[in-house]
Amino acid sequence: MTIKSAEIDFGSIKAMADIAAERACLRCRSNFRSEGFGERICSRCKGSAVWRSAICEGSGQGRRRSGDRSV
Repeated sequence: MTIKSAEIDFGSIKAMADIAAERACLRCRSNFRSEGFGERICSRCKGSAVWRSAICEGSGQGRRRSGDRSV
């Protein structure tokens, strides 16, 4: 039996380790209640002007080597 990706409901799948827990903020090191392992910055740091004014890294503009001869 084959399953097509369109048939799978990924919204209901959650990793076993993705649980709410007390975690240390990666910026200020204070403990905060995290909703999952993807949340590692506390709300206080996320609300800071420095955090809100940061430039997004995902611009999609790759760096090219000098002399690159792409066809």
